Amino acid sequence: MPNYRSLIGGFFSSTPMDKSSGPVTIRTNNPGAINGAPWETTYPGYVGTVETTPGNKSAIFEAPEYGVGAWWTLLRNYNLTNTSTVQDIITRYGGTQDYSAYVQFVVKRTGLTPGTTIDLNDDQQLLQFGSAMFRYEAGRDLPWSNDQILFGIRGGREFASTKLWPASASPAAASPAAASAAPPGTAAPGTAAPASGGQVSDSDLLPLLQKALIALATNAANPQAAPAPGGAVASPAPAANTPAPPVLSAIDKLFGGQALVGNKTTLGVIGYVIVAILQAVGVLGTATPAGQILSVLTIAFSVLGGVSKIDRMTQSLGSIAANSK
Repeated sequence: MPNYRSLIGGFFSSTPMDKSSGPVTIRTNNPGAINGAPWETTYPGYVGTVETTPGNKSAIFEAPEYGVGAWWTLLRNYNLTNTSTVQDIITRYGGTQDYSAYVQFVVKRTGLTPGTTIDLNDDQQLLQFGSAMFRYEAGRDLPWSNDQILFGIRGGREFASTKLWPASASPAAASPAAASAAPPGTAAPGTAAPASGGQVSDSDLLPLLQKALIALATNAANPQAAPAPGGAVASPAPAANTPAPPVLSAIDKLFGGQALVGNKTTLGVIGYVIVAILQAVGVLGTATPAGQILSVLTIAFSVLGGVSKIDRMTQSLGSIAANSK
């Protein structure tokens, strides 16, 4: 019995024969509409074929990531015979059919040209090109995430070189009890979803930024006492007059309260630098939802920090003016 699933957590189909469950590429976990060539029968996750039209078959895979990997392998087979441009790949894809509309659809959707060479080692270009092809084949918006597509691309590449499909999750990612309770292909409860072949997603970065915020807030709220002579930690001397708490703006009250007063802009700048570095080295894709969302959030946090400073200054000057009367 096939074990239908997503390898990293995401959409998959378990009803390849049910036409009412969606377009053939979606219900067969075969985004590229690979047609069941002999080499596919030994591919990881291969289940069989379904006849879509008389004489035309489509392969069925247990997971959409396997289907994407098979699509990458087909592109590699094309590449070995000098078929590597957008125009040539799609034309060969169609056999004797006129696929000029297909080419124009992909060109318009990606910004590539018909003569652009597809680099099988460029994940972002493959994600862009593949997503456009998959959208055309499905005839509707795609249910798979970018992470699923990227994992399939990288899985296909690794399988081609090692004959082994990469593990979808680290054995140490969850306790044995939690792992056994989690559905196949999903993260155990309470654990972060695995990164897709090195691609950092929202589930990886947001907890890190959250921990950084908590750590800085804790340090701001509980400053360490200075060590006394001899190595002992001196207790803070009681102040003659307890200073008044800082004035809080509406933004301060919403984001961290007194603990983060004066730190929001710094945190935003640090967060933006981290995101920019990860994007520059290719760990976090600039075109992925994770990259775009985190960039906007870090910029917005910096701006809010600046606005809150102005608000606090305005309130403080108002208080001084009121007390001087």
